Amino acid sequence: MSIVQIEEVLEGHATIDSGDEFPFSDPAESTESESDSEWKEEEDHGVRKRRGPQTATRAASSAPRLEGGDCPSIDGDGLPHDFSEQGGFSDQVRLPDDPKPLDFLTLMVPDSVYKTCTEQTNKYARDYLAANPKADHKGISEAEMRTFLALNIAMGLVHQEDIGDYWSRDEVMATPFFPSIMRRDRFLLILKFFHLSDNDTYHPRGHPQYNPMHKLGTIYETLVETFKRTWYPGHQIGVDEGVVPFRGHPNFRKDKPDKYGVGLKAYQLCDATNGYCCQFQLYGGKGKELSAKGMRHDIVSKLVVPYLQKGHILHYDNCYTSPQLFRNLCDAGTKAHGSMRNRKLSTLKSVSPGKRRHSKKEITPPESLQQEYNQYMCAFDSSNLCFRSNMYRLKWWKKAFFHMFSLALVNAHLLQKEYMSAHGKKALLEHKDFQREVVKELISTSGYERVGQERRSSASASSLLRLTERHFLKKIPQTEGGRFRSRTCQVCGPAERKYRRDHGFLVAKRSGHESTYQCEECQVALCITPCMELYHTEVNYQKAWIKLQHPN
Repeated sequence: MSIVQIEEVLEGHATIDSGDEFPFSDPAESTESESDSEWKEEEDHGVRKRRGPQTATRAASSAPRLEGGDCPSIDGDGLPHDFSEQGGFSDQVRLPDDPKPLDFLTLMVPDSVYKTCTEQTNKYARDYLAANPKADHKGISEAEMRTFLALNIAMGLVHQEDIGDYWSRDEVMATPFFPSIMRRDRFLLILKFFHLSDNDTYHPRGHPQYNPMHKLGTIYETLVETFKRTWYPGHQIGVDEGVVPFRGHPNFRKDKPDKYGVGLKAYQLCDATNGYCCQFQLYGGKGKELSAKGMRHDIVSKLVVPYLQKGHILHYDNCYTSPQLFRNLCDAGTKAHGSMRNRKLSTLKSVSPGKRRHSKKEITPPESLQQEYNQYMCAFDSSNLCFRSNMYRLKWWKKAFFHMFSLALVNAHLLQKEYMSAHGKKALLEHKDFQREVVKELISTSGYERVGQERRSSASASSLLRLTERHFLKKIPQTEGGRFRSRTCQVCGPAERKYRRDHGFLVAKRSGHESTYQCEECQVALCITPCMELYHTEVNYQKAWIKLQHPN
């Protein structure tokens, strides 16, 4: 692909008036119908790659404002602005002194989301039971909903071909964590009735009040709002598109097999320095509010509204690049930086393409704008770490919800890294490790207690449920000879070894105290005091014991 720079075209080497027809701006491509055929014209196949593109930038100009429909106008004074904001956490963010992974996820997914999921799922179950009296269903609690979502995150970490395989008793395929937390039939029942909105207020397609995103309820707006208000991006921002994998047939599904695959198209505005998703919008089909400037112009205009007049530099791909958008953004105090295809530049005499790299002739070195484009557009790779669920046969809105929940996890992990960096700490958790810790904390703090058949033993799973109620001490069973047995305490044993090791003391093989008592529910040996209380009330009980026994 040839390397071109069209900055000179917009800055004086070619005269362009607001009323001119631009030879490299194809009006047909800005319409919804033509955008579908454009998917087939892409030169890249398979996984999307960031190209060393032809770059386009603009300093100042004047152009008509965006008009018509519900698309917001891009207004401004027509002057370039210096970056005037301070990127980072917003003033509304409140975190504890030693925040855990779940604290960052709570910034993205507030408690109201779990509450809404629980209420709408129970309502849909009641409506279903009214029409099917023979069916049986027990109401879902908010604690159970949190546990259900935690297991969905865990399924993205541990891959199985089918959902039922997570509860398999086969010695090769067994994953004891899942059956120790929730019964298979209960999980599948919650998944069946899982709902986000009230069906009573739904209007079918063709109705004047039809809303394609109705099935996502208020949760869609809640997550988009928390993404926006928690973190303010830095100087560099970017707009890109992706896909929510889905092979069903809603009327707004987009097929782009050569680039992303098949599914629901989604648009994101991200902080180009770390990949944090600040704005998110699902494509809901061609609506009446489409302006004359085209769908992609409208998409960028909507996403960038909160960041106009503040001196940001906006980066985007070639499918959004147009002189009209450059002018409108510049008038609103926002610089733009994008790529453009060669076929749109072929008629401009002032554009001189470079040589191909595989040619033996002189090679044009990459320009700084191209390097900057590659650097900031590649930041979108961080926001594409959403876990892949193996639940293929789901409604589109369930797929969309799990995608947004996964995107919230990605944002939460990026926030943790930013927080650690700002406070001089090192974030040791990779994204998969961050997800694993969130699963543990969601389950351990939910208060959910598994009911039904006797739980098969799993030490890791039982430790997650130790913070729930109804735990009692009981004597460890005697040996066959009638002798009392004792075991090292689960709290003070490891805690004492850790303290001595960290302070350079000799570590005995059996540090801590021996106890003849154990928790009947957790099946771990514990001292009567203080270990019994610490184990069932403190998330980090070893740290709490060390602080209690060695305050200095």
